[in-house]
Amino acid sequence: MPSGEGGGAGKPMLLKVQLSYDKTEESAREKAHQQWRNNIFKNIVMTELRTPQQFDAAGQFVQPHELDRHVRISADIHQHIHWLEQDIELGFNELLLHNVNQEQEQFIEVFGEKVLPAFQSIPNE
Repeated sequence: MPSGEGGGAGKPMLLKVQLSYDKTEESAREKAHQQWRNNIFKNIVMTELRTPQQFDAAGQFVQPHELDRHVRISADIHQHIHWLEQDIELGFNELLLHNVNQEQEQFIEVFGEKVLPAFQSIPNE
């Protein structure tokens, strides 16, 4: 494979960030649980689930606190900024933010107004 193709050193690192932002911690957690509880299982489980009903059945056993390992849940904008700063410090070049709850308009407005400006001064490599 010619140099510059495929993976390896010098390639940009992208990270998809699963998050749930809402006006309160409780609602951010509840809405993440409603929408994302079926998406936290290991691959060995995911490959065995064949229908939406099976995903729903498996998801009913997931407790809201179990999403903490998979989704960044917070109503605190400064907490979200801190998490994203840590990602950048690890060397990620691009962060793809995915708000897993259905409050998309609020997410776009608040993150556009308060979170993204915190990163305007970071040089783009």
